[in-house]
Amino acid sequence: MSLLTVKDLRVSFQTRNGKQEAVKGVSFELNEGEILGIVGESGSGKSVTCYSLLGLIPMPPGVIESGEALYDGQDLLKLNEKALRQLRGRKINMIFQDPMTALNPYMTVAKQIIEAILVHEKIGKKEARQRAIKALEEVGIVRAAERVDSYPHEFSGGMRQRVMIAMALATEPDILIADEPTTALDVTIQKQILDLLHQIQKRRKLSIIFITHDLAVIHALAHRLIVMEKGHIVEQGVAKDVFANPQHPYTQKLLSAVPDSSKPAEYKLAEEHALLQVKNLRTVFRKTHGPFWDRKTEETIAVNNISLDIHYGEILGLVGESGSGKSTFGRSIMRLVDTEGGEVNLAGRDLLKLHNQELKHARRDFQMIFQDPYASLNPRMTVFDTLAEPLLTHQIVPKKELLPTINRLMDEVGLDRRFIRKYPHEFSGGQRQRIAIARAISVKPKLIIADEPVSALDVTIQAQVLDLLLKLTKDHGITMLFISHDLSVVRYLCDRVAVMQHGNLLELDETEKLYADPQNGYTRKLLSAIPRIDEAS
Repeated sequence: MSLLTVKDLRVSFQTRNGKQEAVKGVSFELNEGEILGIVGESGSGKSVTCYSLLGLIPMPPGVIESGEALYDGQDLLKLNEKALRQLRGRKINMIFQDPMTALNPYMTVAKQIIEAILVHEKIGKKEARQRAIKALEEVGIVRAAERVDSYPHEFSGGMRQRVMIAMALATEPDILIADEPTTALDVTIQKQILDLLHQIQKRRKLSIIFITHDLAVIHALAHRLIVMEKGHIVEQGVAKDVFANPQHPYTQKLLSAVPDSSKPAEYKLAEEHALLQVKNLRTVFRKTHGPFWDRKTEETIAVNNISLDIHYGEILGLVGESGSGKSTFGRSIMRLVDTEGGEVNLAGRDLLKLHNQELKHARRDFQMIFQDPYASLNPRMTVFDTLAEPLLTHQIVPKKELLPTINRLMDEVGLDRRFIRKYPHEFSGGQRQRIAIARAISVKPKLIIADEPVSALDVTIQAQVLDLLLKLTKDHGITMLFISHDLSVVRYLCDRVAVMQHGNLLELDETEKLYADPQNGYTRKLLSAIPRIDEAS
């Protein structure tokens, strides 16, 4: 039985370049007790479609041109703000992608959940508090009666997402809209959240719209699937049928872009000599708290006496959950955080012993690609200036050769030369990451440390960037430390894999050997949590 019926929804936005159509005649139904998956790349219109139903798109510049969204005898698109507010958060609720920005940092979890309940129900604060604790218990928050008075920053990413789900469930809605709720989570936390949503949906007979660009995630969860491209629905049907026999070329393209194989043979490592030798590297973070007359220092060992080698031309994958110390390990090698001891020998030179000018000159040999190119690129610098800066700093080329050199870099990373006068905000996420890669390879480094460089990208853009990294490492003879929590990506890209937990190196082996026969229990746990499309539904 249909709970929500959407007919011919059309949404546009007024921009400097005129009217842009974001949703173009979308029609679908959501049945009672059903999980409906909506997939597609960024810009496909999947989030705008669902936000429009709840009046959450900014108007202006957004305009709902036409359509119907029938729920409980009412057209959601014709309701005024007061009527929408009574439905929103009560009958239809939302889980947002980033709980850290969706939750109020100044309010305890208790106040935020209680507020949502009191707005929609005439009950006392004491009863609302008990409902809040019960909701936290339902989503698996341990010691919920104590944790309910904590602030959002006192929870991990996975726990914050559980808090968001608890808040959405506290008012006992009929429909839950989950917008990319697991994109930024580790593979094990992601599995926990997906299992949790599935259990709650079955127990409460909830109807869920699950928005994502990750087909492997939605494969195990959805009953029916909608595939969107450029504002249109290009395919929809029973999820297992769409996965087994996709009809539209765009759906086939999305499925083929999911990494599910080992590193291509033509890119595999042949060199056995070590370029980078890390010996007993140790990094400790200290936090002081308490009144000045009784100060206490708390120590966190982020990297605990780790030793490993990276061979010439090799891509070494470094995996582990958030808090495992993998990013700190990379930053310690880069000298971006202070270390307590150890050696980092790059081509026979200990980077930890270099000072000031020596370190500045040595940085030409080791570069970094950060997770978020929007944050790592200077918003006030054009692409030309961004790529020219390292070339001039390290005196790679004279000024008169800058333009042809930058044009060649643009060609190498697959960007149009005409874009060199544009700013970062004028590019898509995938294009910005290509600019960051071009900046890293511009000085012809020996070593690149890539910290989660594809975690926020659509599956098709991710595939393009991974193939680009493989090609560049081969063409330029670059050695790479690739840090990630996505084990499918690591398998496709890396020659060997190192596994970290709580600052310790647990396991290191050739990629296919480690995936076929992991020796450590933690590694087996990580591998078992990888979502796979080839599994039986």
